[in-house]
Amino acid sequence: MKNKKSGAVSLFLGLLLIVIFGVGLTVEQNPAALVQPKKYDHALQQFGTFCSAIWLPAGIIGIPLFLFSLIKSLIQEHRANKEDQ
Repeated sequence: MKNKKSGAVSLFLGLLLIVIFGVGLTVEQNPAALVQPKKYDHALQQFGTFCSAIWLPAGIIGIPLFLFSLIKSLIQEHRANKEDQ
């Protein structure tokens, strides 16, 4: 049986970039989206600033990476199931 590489790393990376894209786009359109009334969270503010700085490249890279990895994984699984039959 062939040694097969797992696409889990590229799937995870693609999903992480999609999350950064979503948070960055939200913060870019509404800067107060992550702000809670009567509470200031510096880490959350910095995360929002980071995401809003790189949301476009993260989306451009993350969405195709996730879709390509998902399709590749499904094709490999389909071929493995055909070989087992």
